[in-house]
Amino acid sequence: MLAEPKDRFVLLRRTVVLDTLPSRAPARLWTDGRHVLSVNGAEVVRGPVRSDPKQPRYDVVDLAPHLREGSNIISVVARHFGAATSWWMPAPTTYTLGAGSFVFEALVGDEWIVSDRSWRAAAGDAWTPVEMPGDVACLPLESFDASLFPLGWDRPEFDDSSWKSAHEIVPMHTGAHGTPTPPSDPFGAMLPPIRTGLPDGLVHDVARVGERSAADAERRDDPVRQVLLDGRNVGDGPVTVLSFDAGRTVAGTIRLVVTGAMLGTVIDVAASEHVGAEGLVVPLGQHAGFRYICRAGDQSFETFDLFGFHFLQISVRTPNGEPAPRIEVTCRERLRPRPEGAGFDCSDSLLTRIHAIGVRTVDLSAHDAYVDCPSREQRAWTGDSVVHQMVDFVSNPDWSMPIWHPQLAAAPRSDGLLPMTAASDFTFDDRTYIPDWTLHWVRSVHNIFRYTGDRAVIADLLPVAERNLRWFESFLGDDGLLHDVTGWVLLDWSSVYSKGTSSTLNALWARALEDLAEMAEWLGNHGTAAWARERREGVRDGFDAFWDEGRGVYIDHVVDGVPQRAAAQHPGATALAAGLVPPHRIERVVAGITDRSRLIRHSWAMDTVTIEGKSSGFVYLATGYPAPDWDVENQMVEAQPFYRYVVHDGLARAGRRDLIVDLLRDWKVFVDAGEESWPECWKGGSRCHGWSSTPTRDLIVHVLGIEPAEPGYTSVRVNPVLGDLEWATATVPTPHGSVTVEARRDGTLKVVSPVPVVR
Repeated sequence: MLAEPKDRFVLLRRTVVLDTLPSRAPARLWTDGRHVLSVNGAEVVRGPVRSDPKQPRYDVVDLAPHLREGSNIISVVARHFGAATSWWMPAPTTYTLGAGSFVFEALVGDEWIVSDRSWRAAAGDAWTPVEMPGDVACLPLESFDASLFPLGWDRPEFDDSSWKSAHEIVPMHTGAHGTPTPPSDPFGAMLPPIRTGLPDGLVHDVARVGERSAADAERRDDPVRQVLLDGRNVGDGPVTVLSFDAGRTVAGTIRLVVTGAMLGTVIDVAASEHVGAEGLVVPLGQHAGFRYICRAGDQSFETFDLFGFHFLQISVRTPNGEPAPRIEVTCRERLRPRPEGAGFDCSDSLLTRIHAIGVRTVDLSAHDAYVDCPSREQRAWTGDSVVHQMVDFVSNPDWSMPIWHPQLAAAPRSDGLLPMTAASDFTFDDRTYIPDWTLHWVRSVHNIFRYTGDRAVIADLLPVAERNLRWFESFLGDDGLLHDVTGWVLLDWSSVYSKGTSSTLNALWARALEDLAEMAEWLGNHGTAAWARERREGVRDGFDAFWDEGRGVYIDHVVDGVPQRAAAQHPGATALAAGLVPPHRIERVVAGITDRSRLIRHSWAMDTVTIEGKSSGFVYLATGYPAPDWDVENQMVEAQPFYRYVVHDGLARAGRRDLIVDLLRDWKVFVDAGEESWPECWKGGSRCHGWSSTPTRDLIVHVLGIEPAEPGYTSVRVNPVLGDLEWATATVPTPHGSVTVEARRDGTLKVVSPVPVVR
């Protein structure tokens, strides 16, 4: 037991001798970190899914397809990260647990194979811990020396006589009673999986596009910093700098095939979404890479963890300046599955393309949870994921992820509010919180309610949703509105003001209260429903404080009782989505938020982000936004791609779905720029952000009008509003089978559905 847990690897192997092959060999396993399980050298599972250590989720697999008669080896590479990462957080230590552990059990024939002293173990000395530099977007780094790795260790013929018996941990904590089996503090009861952890998938070739020499720079333990330093030293020298291009953003484990290497050759790799004018990678907040030190000869290596990238830069140092070996690179996707059976097409090829890019963007942002982006962070943000989820509900027959992610995030702080990310370093140190992100999470729970009708899941999540919404009551004024809500009220990367009394935040709270009331009533919890409706009515009654009659807009905020002049797209759109706008005012609000002649794109934080440096605008997250530098009387700040899902929901509720088709063409700016996944913002940010994919959802829900008419899709509503499209068609998954719709502008409608259809 280590007094101070650190990043380390361990190799575990167990021999199983079989006279006959079983038809099934069910196994379950979990690691306080991550693992790769193999049988006879073939990978079986990579996991587990990220989770709060109080609610760990084990993997379940069938070993039978990988077994053979005679001697078999079950092998595991396990990593305990030590310090919290983007996808893992440590548990407090007890007398014996909390510094790395592995649990396994399998029924192979008549024999139970469990994690005990019968396993052989060796320290993963080939891996050297690399200190993370503290960047908020730094992913765990890996440094691997192949000369220290026992080749063939995962095969039956390997001689493990020099290995030690695995250390069998007896759980010891106050009240433990010496019970040797889980559950045991500091971990909670282990729960069955919602989905497979990190399955393998498509393999992408990564093409070498450049080679140059560099002077031998100062040596760094951090491979990413080494690569960047070498890039600055390009010129005559003994270091070979290679540039690779995947052709588009990809996400998964990186595999190197090295031919003709000399012992001790050092290969440093940095991953990035961007390259500069010289063709060298530019991090733009991304700090991801690894080091591989060669043994002699031909060899291959696959990273333990995932990377999202478009470009790779590799620095190669050989002993005595010998020629660099040949290096080939591929990327194996480790994303949640997308079975066949859903699709969309229409008369506008641009919109068909936009739909497909949204599908791909969400795919790249769906690992063991929905992540904001596959490249920079891979954190499971609580609010971002609502868009990923809605896209999956209409375009992916596998609904495990859209059901799982809100459950993963349902781990409130002691005050009841959800952390801004789930099961990550930000959760662990409670760095800050985003109050409005929990309101988007309530919408994601409401989506589960509508699409699945799963009473057990909703009954489990409803109390969490209620506690989150009740958190806001501390900020309620006598006018029924929320005032001076603390924390990071983000709302959107657009320059929408939230200081004082925020119209957008109040409207988001009102919509979440409406969602809560509907779900509570459905479950028979009439008291919660009544409370939520009462609070929503309070917001509705007080919302006129934000109305500017002269301009016909809702303003951003009121400070110290004084209405401010800035009026972004967000207040009016969110008020429409929440049903707060009086009927006589709806037409004016719609006209205001859709008047392209007055809409501008502006972000204090993101507009200054360039590949040459970091954004100076991020200081405003602490100091507050400065005074507007646009004409607030005649201009309106437009929502970023993420918040457009609320804008479109507002228009739909206002009865103006006819406007949405043309609004979705705004994504053409990315298509014209050659993007094959959606960037984070209209300007700046990552080049692959799942939260920007709302057009994929909207083409199904708002244009073709396909959505559940009742919870659980016991009936389906089909009400197309095609705008200027000649025709559109889609196949959409439901729990009862696919619904296929073909609609034409002349009113022709064909529907094939396993459930009743409502118009």
